[in-house]
Amino acid sequence: MTGRAANVVGAGIGGLSAAAALALAGWQVRIFEQAEDPREFGAGIYLKENSLQPLDRVGVSELLLARGVKLDEVRILDEHHRPVAVRDVRAERVVVTLRADLHGALRDLATGAGAELVTGQTVTAAGADGTLRLAGGERVAGDLLIGADGYHSVVRDCLGLARRVHDLGDGATRVVVPRVETEPVSTEHWSGRRRVGVAPCSPEHTYVFIIGPERDARGVRLPVDVARWSGAFPHLRDVFERIPADAGVHHAHAYVLCSSWVRGRVALIGDAAHAQPPNLGQGAGLAIANAFALAEALAHAETVEEGLDAWQRRSFPVARNVQRLTTWYDHLGYQWPPPVAGLRAGLVRGLARFGPTRRQWEWWWRGGVPRPAETGPS
Repeated sequence: MTGRAANVVGAGIGGLSAAAALALAGWQVRIFEQAEDPREFGAGIYLKENSLQPLDRVGVSELLLARGVKLDEVRILDEHHRPVAVRDVRAERVVVTLRADLHGALRDLATGAGAELVTGQTVTAAGADGTLRLAGGERVAGDLLIGADGYHSVVRDCLGLARRVHDLGDGATRVVVPRVETEPVSTEHWSGRRRVGVAPCSPEHTYVFIIGPERDARGVRLPVDVARWSGAFPHLRDVFERIPADAGVHHAHAYVLCSSWVRGRVALIGDAAHAQPPNLGQGAGLAIANAFALAEALAHAETVEEGLDAWQRRSFPVARNVQRLTTWYDHLGYQWPPPVAGLRAGLVRGLARFGPTRRQWEWWWRGGVPRPAETGPS
């Protein structure tokens, strides 16, 4: 199915992935973006096999592997610095890289394949026939419309595809700091209802995510309140003191559950379809994997509608399982009263060591793809 026109709303990671995949498959693609100069904020991002495999095929993963850091180990430590879960990931690819490097590579790939990026354009309406309407009143038609316009998706809401859309009560501040860490290890530290993750993401940078309740005014403050967070994590004071005064972006954790990602000749990608807390590091990973899977499904279909249906039947269950697990982890982190927080660590430690739950967790943590010598979840 080539020679057809697709319009993509949103020039984030999901939208650019969809635009690139479709343009490489022969579609005429236009990307409509509200910002004048779309870019990603200064933070890191985790990429795993489900997103790296399609990026392998288009030559992007090699660049990201060269600029980022392939991890040897991923671990969680409790309030007493004891291991809750430790995974040796040397036999698979878990890469932490700068979001800006990923976004830039996808933008270059999409535009290099012929996609047109139209900036400064606000989409105000969308129809199941694949049309969209711009703020100036212009109506834009196409054979396919992709809604990659995020948590507050206009495309999704115009088509009534959402079942639940809400904030979860916690959120994350993301920053990059000068790197002093020498080991390729990602460590998540717990302290009550707060968490801090530290992972090298380039030869010069370390990615830090700082998570806690949204109601904590000092905890969500930018610039980061070094005294506040050092009080909860005194052993990480050096990390907090490396945060530049002008660095950091904060987002509340969001949740989107759709009844369908598809209506007529419209499909949803990324947070518009399955916004979720970032505990498994799969928000962007699923968006990339699903974008390339969509282009592949359309290439083997007689009509757009048939391709979208086949794509959704394969991709929706995977994303839903990942979303369930990462949201459960979020509730586990923030709904336990502090006096019984120790029981939380024991529960997660037990699940991480018990064979069946460990294998299930690792399978969906990778986005539903196997690591070497593995065939599927048991």
